[in-house]
Amino acid sequence: MEAIVIEKEKDKAVPKFKTIDESALPKGDVLVRVNYSALNYSDAATMFNIWNMVESFPHIPGIDFVGTVIWSSNEKFDVGERVLHTSYGVGYNRFGGLAEKAVSNGDWLIKVPDSVTDIQVMGLGTVGLTAMLAITELETNGLIPDDGKVLVTGATGGVGSLSIQLLHQLGYEVVASTGKLDSSAEYLKSIGASEVIDRDVFKTETKENLEDENYAGFIDSIGSNTLSRAIKQLQYEGVGISTGIVTGLDLDISLAPFVMRGVKLIGINSVYAEKGKRERAWKRLFELVDFETLGKSLRIEPIEKVPQLAQNMLNGNNTGRIVVRV
Repeated sequence: MEAIVIEKEKDKAVPKFKTIDESALPKGDVLVRVNYSALNYSDAATMFNIWNMVESFPHIPGIDFVGTVIWSSNEKFDVGERVLHTSYGVGYNRFGGLAEKAVSNGDWLIKVPDSVTDIQVMGLGTVGLTAMLAITELETNGLIPDDGKVLVTGATGGVGSLSIQLLHQLGYEVVASTGKLDSSAEYLKSIGASEVIDRDVFKTETKENLEDENYAGFIDSIGSNTLSRAIKQLQYEGVGISTGIVTGLDLDISLAPFVMRGVKLIGINSVYAEKGKRERAWKRLFELVDFETLGKSLRIEPIEKVPQLAQNMLNGNNTGRIVVRV
């Protein structure tokens, strides 16, 4: 079968589009013919083993896929059913979905309703699930649209763009932060942002323990200084959600926002989210998403282009969501 295969060459991980024997697939109770996958930032990092998560080579990346069951020993799934998969370590420590076939376990799969296409499913994928889990946490912790502006950092990325669309659908006033102000401002407004600002306002460190109360909440996928500054700008009893660590794991902040303003910071890990929580999030996604708006942020690319697309993504040259035609 054809796949993106990561090989090790002179101590470097190198992704290639090539043929690999199907017998190399891991064990599992459901075999899926993959129709579409996606390219996430974590997939791009895995392909070049930036985070040292790939332990053995060759390896097939791809944390997301959607396709048709072609064999199953799991009574919950029948041959011919459409299913989607995200996370559970697949793509990192187990062969993933950037291949013509993928093996999964029934506990990891979600059935796809007839009302949604494969492209739409992968237009959501892990980033859609993460965004929905993040928004659910904002709501669970009391945030409502009347509370004030919600900041979304990394706005042109997958989680960022989906968060903007979903928050807009729910009636929130969204401020989008991006490093591509000139080229992406109109696009971000077209998917639901009411205001677009330059990410540079969050990049530098500040010795202030608190800043102006600009936001009722935020969804951050950047981390490091951006996350620190966003926390300092939460208003009283504001809620912040951390979903990513693009610029680093460090967090330079005092306890002042938490003690003096009573803010909350909540982390989202969609990789091992409980099955029931996943099912509820996917059900709500399929009901809530404006798929016409979603289509504005999608790019459909053939699997053979994935290695170069991954490099472009790591270089910061990507906008929107890349759906991979397998």
